[in-house]
Amino acid sequence: MSEEKTKLVAEFQKNSLEKVRVHLQEFRGQSYCDIRVWVAEKAGQSGAECATHKGLTLSTEVLPDLIRALNEAQRVLEAGPEVEMVNG
Repeated sequence: MSEEKTKLVAEFQKNSLEKVRVHLQEFRGQSYCDIRVWVAEKAGQSGAECATHKGLTLSTEVLPDLIRALNEAQRVLEAGPEVEMVNG
């Protein structure tokens, strides 16, 4: 059985009910970045939280590509309302 190693590297509030957590993890000798939405478990689970299916797991090899894409999204948003949004 393979051992999974996980390290929480960031967390922020998405809205009043959900958090986004960023983990680095190793599984079967491969490194991954997991970005996932977490919510409080149902009543009776005092403070316990669980991961939802909403999220993304990527090989850390493509993490620089994700960072570039997010930086570009921020740059476009900061360019102001003259930026045309397209469907699809």
